[in-house]
Amino acid sequence: MKKILLVDDESNVLNALRRELKDAYEVETFDSPVAALKHCRDNAFDLVISDYKMPEMNGLEFLKQFGQMQPDASRLVLSGEADIDALIRTINETHIYRFVAKPWEKADLLSNIEQALAYREVILENRRQADVYRSHHAAAQGETEAITYRIMLVEGDEHLATLMARGLADESVSLYGAMQREISKNAGPQKFCCTVDTFRTAEAALAHAVRHDCDLIIAAQTLPDMDGIQLLSRMKQAQPDVARILISGDPSKSTLSQAINEAEVQSLLQLHWNNYELRADVRRQAWNLYQLKMAAIQALDSRALLTENKRLAALG
Repeated sequence: MKKILLVDDESNVLNALRRELKDAYEVETFDSPVAALKHCRDNAFDLVISDYKMPEMNGLEFLKQFGQMQPDASRLVLSGEADIDALIRTINETHIYRFVAKPWEKADLLSNIEQALAYREVILENRRQADVYRSHHAAAQGETEAITYRIMLVEGDEHLATLMARGLADESVSLYGAMQREISKNAGPQKFCCTVDTFRTAEAALAHAVRHDCDLIIAAQTLPDMDGIQLLSRMKQAQPDVARILISGDPSKSTLSQAINEAEVQSLLQLHWNNYELRADVRRQAWNLYQLKMAAIQALDSRALLTENKRLAALG
């Protein structure tokens, strides 16, 4: 039976969750995130559901520390009213699988848990088979073929699209050194470069995706013909392994929930540069591009590891 950890400072929430889950899962509850972390040093879980607002430690800090101890456990966040910036940080820094709204619907809760656990099993099985393959087929050392990472950037503002594409593709900036360090940790020494295709509309991007695979798609939330979340959801169906990043100037809690639960984004960037003054501010541009580059590094790194495990598992 799968083990689930529930962490919330409200006993009535813990009791309600336990009643709905105890027949299908082995459930342990804690009203203290500090006590939960101490318990997790010696007890493994398949999934954790954590509240965000707690007096001893917020959900972001709890999940970061929990993830360091048990990186393979799926993570869900209970979200009532919460600070938007804090929720964005939780998405980007802890890579939660789903939001569970307060109050929740039982069917939605169970569905989210089942999907999270199923996804975890696929990842673990791919990794297991890949490890078996590696143990029997030691890779030859030496030079490896260069890899090209293909990025699709969908932004209706031509000026912003040009600015972001230039920042992502410029090999002289620190992005490439950081990518080399991060991706090589998992995939071994690699030579690589990035190509960036820009699109002004979602339909143009989707038409391109029919004919060309890509590794990462970065989409603005507001596009001329389609919401960015809808575009990323359709890209997930067309190319399930593609990494996804959403850019939003002023995301609501509903936007965050949709981005995680429907489009399964790796990162959500809140970039404030949708007017002339901010676009012309060099310092603001540099900060926004830095955030974009770091999000791209993390998304490509995660995708590289998962796709390599799948490839090796298929060979084995």
